[in-house]
Amino acid sequence: MAGVLRKITKGTFIIANLMISIPMLAIYFLPYLSPSSLALFNLLPLAFPYLLLLQMLFVLLWLFVNRYLVFIPLLTMVFCGKLILSLLGIRFSEESKKNTDQNFSLASWNVQLFGFFNNNARPDPKMLSYAKAFNADVFCTQELVFSLDTTSSFTLEKLKQKLGYKYVFAGNSRSFGVHANNPETSKKQLYPFCLAIFSNYPIINKKKIQSIPEYNHTFIYADVLVGADTIRIFNIHLQSMHFVKKDYDFIEKIDQQSADEISTNGQSLLRKLKEANFQRAVQVLAVRDEIRNSPYPVILCGDMNDVPNSYAYQILRADLRDGFADKGFGIGRTFQFIAPTLRVDYIFYSALLPIKDFRVDKGFQSDHKPLVTSFDLPSAKD
Repeated sequence: MAGVLRKITKGTFIIANLMISIPMLAIYFLPYLSPSSLALFNLLPLAFPYLLLLQMLFVLLWLFVNRYLVFIPLLTMVFCGKLILSLLGIRFSEESKKNTDQNFSLASWNVQLFGFFNNNARPDPKMLSYAKAFNADVFCTQELVFSLDTTSSFTLEKLKQKLGYKYVFAGNSRSFGVHANNPETSKKQLYPFCLAIFSNYPIINKKKIQSIPEYNHTFIYADVLVGADTIRIFNIHLQSMHFVKKDYDFIEKIDQQSADEISTNGQSLLRKLKEANFQRAVQVLAVRDEIRNSPYPVILCGDMNDVPNSYAYQILRADLRDGFADKGFGIGRTFQFIAPTLRVDYIFYSALLPIKDFRVDKGFQSDHKPLVTSFDLPSAKD
């Protein structure tokens, strides 16, 4: 009887190990699926860090129980090596070396309107100062608002000056924005909601691409002249989940929900995830096409609202390198809520550009963390 129980237990663990391996390996096929067929399949990358942890536990289990079966988790992790390297940064930041020959620095930050609604319909001066302190040659922002009133203290031109830049390009449109009362006139007005690229190097060409007159269906690029080099810098913000406070509360307190609440709220979340996955898949293909048409090396910044190894990530990673994967360390969490593994903000770059340093800045408490990187461009000294 004991022998039978051992066989059943062993078989159960083998099946469990295989059930973990299969979805890990399946992530490889995401780029080959059509956007319409992604649906919930693209949720697998969200679970990848936890699946990897379970594989490591199975390695330990099989080493003690049956060392011949350790090949199941080990082979899975070997085949998933590329996926694991995309998830984890394995290099320490070099910023502490304080290299004085740094040529070209860039920062990217989803500034969440610079605290607009929490600061009486004005950008938070502390956030502006924090962003300026990056002292980056180029600063890409997502979720930026500014005033169209030329007498306002935060027109796009005045924001550019407060942040310490010479040039700016914003992909704004009056078709979408936020409405708030102007504290100076007490009248409600529209504040354009946009992406922006601030630069201390000349912007010699710029373009806004907008497939649908909505914010997430808009992305921009600017050709920046750095010494004798021209770099095309993209700024993107892919479709968000549109989670509201109720959704975050449900996720954080799911163990306190009734079965009916879990069913109702869970279905609502899955609908949002499904729609967002589809929209991001469509948007990222448009971004990829523009990248492939670029005559210059590319740096792409932005909030992708998606994790490493997702469909959107793998589509971009096919043509570009991931700054965090090359020069970062650890998990690199950039979004402050829901889970400790959410890296959704990125800086990708062409392999022709020699990256020097990358860090996820952890100083300012916002919903997204800023990214700061630098590149070694010899001609930038000219």
